[in-house]
Amino acid sequence: MGGVTISQPAAKRKVLLGEAVQFVGSVALGTHRVELVADGQFELPTVTLNRTKWFVANRFNTPGPRRITARAFDAGGVQIGDAEIEILVEAPPAVVTRRFGDLVPIPADINQGLSAARQKTMLDIFGAPCPLNADCTAVTNQKVKRLLVTQNVGPFAVTGIRPTVEALSRIFTRVRQEQPDLFRAVGTAGVLCCRRVRRPPGQPPSPNYSNHSWGTAIDLTVQGRLDPRGNGTTQFGILLLAPYFHAQRFFWGAGFSGA
Repeated sequence: MGGVTISQPAAKRKVLLGEAVQFVGSVALGTHRVELVADGQFELPTVTLNRTKWFVANRFNTPGPRRITARAFDAGGVQIGDAEIEILVEAPPAVVTRRFGDLVPIPADINQGLSAARQKTMLDIFGAPCPLNADCTAVTNQKVKRLLVTQNVGPFAVTGIRPTVEALSRIFTRVRQEQPDLFRAVGTAGVLCCRRVRRPPGQPPSPNYSNHSWGTAIDLTVQGRLDPRGNGTTQFGILLLAPYFHAQRFFWGAGFSGA
């Protein structure tokens, strides 16, 4: 059945046990959802679909051949296509598995189909949230304050505007179902923090508000540590979380210059 292809990884590719594997492919216009299944029974994490392109990252914890099937569905839930490849998961003589806190390269194709929220757009919609300061300041904008909620989203509680908090709850519901070990490893350094954008030492202060100022951004930790910035790498756990956030249209901050 046509309608979906798998372009990455190549068929018969050998991958290491615990290695992050990027699956990428294309679909016909009108595709509403793509699912990836291993060996006919194990559903892989949430697949990100951007018009006619799809992608997801996954790791395998058992060695051997794995049959990967991609299935495309229309808006009515009818399957309109499938494709299949086989990969070989190998354990090296001394098994080295990725830990969630290990640093891995940031992929080149993040944030496909998304763009960062522009300062002008945020100010036009919400207005200035507080006096512009280097450190966290209380929100003084009444429109923003009325939208703020505090809620447990799964692994932790956050304070942010309601749409952001509701999206985080949807994300971590899926993470808990599909990757429970990762769910237990993730934490946060906060959502709401009304301040200016932080710049490296030696640079002049930014004239712009951070998106945290409106409660629309989140800083994540993995095993209690923040993701390092400016070195072209990310924590393995963040890489695994990225497709879940992309599906809820969060722009990954690694796409900012200096990230």
